[in-house]
Amino acid sequence: MEIPFERELAITVHYRGHPIAGHRLDFVVGGAIVLEIKAAARIDPIFQAKLLSYLRATKLRAGLLINFNLPLLRDGIKRVVV
Repeated sequence: MEIPFERELAITVHYRGHPIAGHRLDFVVGGAIVLEIKAAARIDPIFQAKLLSYLRATKLRAGLLINFNLPLLRDGIKRVVV
């Protein structure tokens, strides 16, 4: 059984009533979970804020921020729920 996913999904984020185009989601899995993929030295708060704005723009409730640049992968996974 395959799990459906979309890669590089283009969305428009609205800020104070103004549309801001040009944003792309790394992955949307099963039409329900947004995956934001990083390879950074640490997880910055801006990464979580960006994922939160993507969740609000898409009206999806769950997202995962995954950083592959840490020694242990489990230390690089953060769940964000709206």
